[in-house]
Amino acid sequence: MEEAERLSRLTDNTLQLARLDAPSVQLRCDWESAEEIVGAVLRRARRRPDGARVKAWVEPDMPLLWCDPMLVSQLLDNLLDNALKYSPNGSPVELQVRRQGGEALLSVCDHGPGIAPAWRERVFEVFQRGDETRRSPSVEARREGAGVGLAVCRAIARAHGGELRLQARAHGGSCFECALPLRELQPTPPEEGPP
Repeated sequence: MEEAERLSRLTDNTLQLARLDAPSVQLRCDWESAEEIVGAVLRRARRRPDGARVKAWVEPDMPLLWCDPMLVSQLLDNLLDNALKYSPNGSPVELQVRRQGGEALLSVCDHGPGIAPAWRERVFEVFQRGDETRRSPSVEARREGAGVGLAVCRAIARAHGGELRLQARAHGGSCFECALPLRELQPTPPEEGPP
């Protein structure tokens, strides 16, 4: 089952990367609730054997996001998958959504070994999987990814006019932050009846 999910995720990521690289890519954006997106992502994460480690928090009164919910969900799924894969068993993984200036900041943070400074941009390139020498000895040997997930995440963020960044945590671990622009909710025009 886990192998089938991994293969399905790899296929989805590869197809999305090809689609998002197209010059005329069209997103299926709508006004979406951050709580609903995070709730769906959290339910999927909790089905994993180690999914109970994921803790989620959405800022109260978070405005609606103008986004493609399937793509933003895929971005968060990929980030959570990496955080669970590369952090020690039993350590928490945090998923947060909050406002920062005129942006929504969606972040996934772990308490793993972190990523060496030389790799902090390279991990976003296709088929790059980070510095093998920085794996924590407390992280069990797990099946490696193909190095496509973070490239897709960055492409999804940029397709929304946002950016995906990697921040090192002061006490160990990594924090991937996706900043998406917040837009003003436009009132829907009243429907016109027959003349």
